[in-house]
Amino acid sequence: MIPTTTAFRRLILASSFITILLAGYGLATAQGRPGRVRVLLTEEGQHVVFDRITWQLRELTKKVPPDQPWPVGSELQSALLNYGLRDTALEQAIPVPAEIERDVYLVGQDQVSNLTYLIDCGPEGVAIIDPTYESQFERTLANVEKCGFSRSQIRWVLNTHCHIDHAMADGKFRNLGAQILVPEYDADAVEKGSRITAYYIVQGQTSFPKCKVDRRLSDGEELRLGNKLLHVIHTPGHTPGSASFLLQSGDKNLLFSGDTVLYDNRLGWQGNPYADNQRYLASLKKLATFRLDAPRFQFDLLLPGHGAIAMDKAYMDVQKARDTVESDLAARRDVEGSPYSTSPYRRLMYGRPPVLPSQ
Repeated sequence: MIPTTTAFRRLILASSFITILLAGYGLATAQGRPGRVRVLLTEEGQHVVFDRITWQLRELTKKVPPDQPWPVGSELQSALLNYGLRDTALEQAIPVPAEIERDVYLVGQDQVSNLTYLIDCGPEGVAIIDPTYESQFERTLANVEKCGFSRSQIRWVLNTHCHIDHAMADGKFRNLGAQILVPEYDADAVEKGSRITAYYIVQGQTSFPKCKVDRRLSDGEELRLGNKLLHVIHTPGHTPGSASFLLQSGDKNLLFSGDTVLYDNRLGWQGNPYADNQRYLASLKKLATFRLDAPRFQFDLLLPGHGAIAMDKAYMDVQKARDTVESDLAARRDVEGSPYSTSPYRRLMYGRPPVLPSQ
């Protein structure tokens, strides 16, 4: 996700200084220490791993009347303070890295807004999903080692899409010996360093570091990585080749959604010249009706590229994204990446009870 407006860019930059708070389901630090966890159960009955910014802005929409202007800049900080959301905002409970689900770890990033995941694929090695910027490479490796793995065990790197904040570090991991796996319609952008990677958004960035793609992933492909099987779901619209990955763990369905679906009405950045809103809506409808081989299939965990992580009922976030984009297109509104200042979301949220951590 790349910001399109100054306000949203500031939001993303601000979130660079947070660490994801892991909550619910007895999560522990990757090192095995029990840690201090806060279980957050939303007013919708969903267990969520909140980052500080998402929690603050979501709670603020419950308090600022929809007929009042949404605060921006210094007014936003004042509003957070006035409503008791700045000094009481969620603090770091479990540092990155941490175990999210069996064999699935959060290994980045504690100083940028992107989420990087590790999947333990057994004796054959581990997979990294969306390694983000080159500047985070050493930090990611350090987090991998804190999880008990060596850098030599990194066998595969998967991109949900080619944007610079997800795929820029591919080449550095390939130099370690990892295979680079990219959805087929974004692979050329990674190999050629085209503008589809949105490298021009990053201040001072004049090019995208080209990287050879070892495997191009197709829609519906069953991707066997060691002892794990991932299902590739082509979900274009945010970029021409955006994809999501399904991993089944026990009786849970984990959706690595990149920027196609984010928690609670956050959407992918659709302001880039290669975004296609109609294809984006089609992809969200595809996820909302996705069944695999089970008639009652539903997504459980949402592991997106940014923001909060849903520990259950991920299908709710898929449905919200679909409904929001469909409504925006029908009303000829811009598809906004961040929902908090939008009238529909504010009307929906205003007056709801607060979500607070329980010890």
